[in-house]
Amino acid sequence: MKIQRRLGLSFFVILLLYGLNLGVYYWGNQKRSASVETLRKALSRQLLFSSIQQNLTNLQKQVTLLSQVVAEVASEGLGPEQITQFHTQTETIAREIKTLYGLSDPAFSAEIESFDKMYFELRQSWRVFYENFGINHTQAIMELALRADPFTTRLMVQMLPQLYQDEEERVEHAMHNYYEAARLTDWITTGIFSFSILLAMCIAFFTSNTISKGLTQLKKGAARIGSGTLDYRIPVQSNDELGQLADTFNEMGQNLLSAQTKIQEANQSLAHRHQEVEKQREKAEALLLNILPKQIADELKTKGIVEPKYFEDVSIMFTDFVGFTASTEKMAADRLVSKLHDYFTAFDHIVTRYQLEKLKTIGDSYMCVAGLPVRNPAHPVDMVLAGLEMIEAVKARNTPENTDNWAIRIGIHTGAVIAGVVGIKKFSFDIWGDSVNDAKRMESSGLPNQINLSDRTYSRVKDFFECDYRGEIPTKGEKTYEMYQVKGVLAELADLSKDERSPAFLHRYRLYFQNTPPQLRKDL
Repeated sequence: MKIQRRLGLSFFVILLLYGLNLGVYYWGNQKRSASVETLRKALSRQLLFSSIQQNLTNLQKQVTLLSQVVAEVASEGLGPEQITQFHTQTETIAREIKTLYGLSDPAFSAEIESFDKMYFELRQSWRVFYENFGINHTQAIMELALRADPFTTRLMVQMLPQLYQDEEERVEHAMHNYYEAARLTDWITTGIFSFSILLAMCIAFFTSNTISKGLTQLKKGAARIGSGTLDYRIPVQSNDELGQLADTFNEMGQNLLSAQTKIQEANQSLAHRHQEVEKQREKAEALLLNILPKQIADELKTKGIVEPKYFEDVSIMFTDFVGFTASTEKMAADRLVSKLHDYFTAFDHIVTRYQLEKLKTIGDSYMCVAGLPVRNPAHPVDMVLAGLEMIEAVKARNTPENTDNWAIRIGIHTGAVIAGVVGIKKFSFDIWGDSVNDAKRMESSGLPNQINLSDRTYSRVKDFFECDYRGEIPTKGEKTYEMYQVKGVLAELADLSKDERSPAFLHRYRLYFQNTPPQLRKDL
């Protein structure tokens, strides 16, 4: 057989192998594209599940807050704007569920349909609650307890986490298919390519020296590509068959390089998504610590529940602004909220520095407790110190040119409480007991810009503060209490020339409590 025909036949076989190689490559590319599309849909569904969960959580928070309002307060019902906002939020979730239908496979549509039906029942139950709130308060609460809460539990505790977990499994399955297709394509491509090189070497061995140089270049290029240098290209020195083969080889290298680039981009995208997931986890962690004390949050994460705890000795503070009701009638809503935010932010800083626990704000009332969850024998003194700073913070914000100056009443009582977490979606750390009611009565019986103490709290702080005995004062329900009004730090412990605690105050504090009190702040 002439060398020309031999070379022609050999080149034909090489081109056939190359075509097969391209076919395998395009087949693998289609497999990868299908896997990427499946992965895209799965990730989109994950984002929708997260959005649905967030919107459901927000609605549950609103419903929970409304359910805690007593019937007398809610006698006028909800306004049109609130009902419209509720319908808008529920419609948003419905649209997101409809979007899930478009992204779901037929096998997954049944689960989405079941979720949609459950949400429809929950949405109808919430609609009944909103329509009867303030009009038929008993029916609204029964609707919430008997229908809405079980539906909410099934949706957000059972169905939604299971759907999200199933979606994660689909993501993993799609990623597995992607890498499996890439591995199989690379293996077949490498095998075909290696065979082509072997055939080229055999042709080079039996052909004349005139084509040996070209085949040597081809071998060199194959070695470089095999070692991972996909940007290597064989120099084309002629327009004959060897030149065409060199062009074909370079094109294959470019295809491999493009495939490698796509894989690297996909890996970078997955790494970026992992970072985003980690950021969201950290945000959720920070949000939980902002809602619950650290010890309670740790117990909730570890056990899934928080056991109620009895605290035999805590101090409870209630504050209330004098003149707030009158301000609401003449002050713009945004300015009123901004002013409350300023006061409560200052209170939050004071409470944090004294290691107290803020429980909640109700309108213009601020509630905090000392002595839990970490027991601290100095809590009555720390609570009074914090109350004095709150009064100074309020006074510092009252200026002569401001016509809406407020005063503050503060009531403190020391006693026993039960503490725990209520709710299943909007966690709320709260306390219960007669001591809470007594502290509220101390506040309602107090005077503007004064701290009103019960006799139990007075007995714990009388060695640190000068107090005036107010006598036995009747409160709501015709119950009388012995009350004391804080005048300030005892003269023997005060040091007006300094911003810090006086040496005498620090000495007594350490002697009583084996600890050091927080220092005064200059920027109230």
